[in-house]
Amino acid sequence: MKDIVNMDKRITIKEALENWREKAVLEEDIGEHIPPSELYELLIQSQDNEWAEERLNHLTRCPICLQEVKDIIACKKEAEAWDFALPKAATSEPQWPKKIRLEGGKYTVIIRRNIHEKNKGLVILQVEGDYRDTLEGKTVRLLDGQDRICLQGKIIKGEVSQEIEKLDEVNLQFLKVRPNRKED
Repeated sequence: MKDIVNMDKRITIKEALENWREKAVLEEDIGEHIPPSELYELLIQSQDNEWAEERLNHLTRCPICLQEVKDIIACKKEAEAWDFALPKAATSEPQWPKKIRLEGGKYTVIIRRNIHEKNKGLVILQVEGDYRDTLEGKTVRLLDGQDRICLQGKIIKGEVSQEIEKLDEVNLQFLKVRPNRKED
């Protein structure tokens, strides 16, 4: 009778099954592992022949190749998901609303697109920080990259908003805020 060493160590059922599986695989002659290319071929073609039967028989006894099959299936599912997602993303419209910070965070411009009329929207100019008190009650203009007026109005409670048309013509890359030259 052998002495049992380290009887205080407890293992879980999962660990016991993994140990048993590794020992069973090592002791059983299951032959060469199936190359990934053949595993993939086995998955995509339903073959009722000796070639497929041998590999399926091997898979029932080899956890290593079985894990490889599971990995191939997971990769295939992920690839199929990307095949669906990428064309959908490519045809989707830009994300709205647009939020643009100007002049080092002095202003925030928010542009919301009208859901029914895509070429119309709402432009909101928010004055941030200490500069908010300076501009309160003053009239400002928001100009796009071609110096077209996108918004003109009086700052009330730190912001001004206005509806905009021809939204697709607005150059959002070089927006700038200018105080009105003469007050109303």
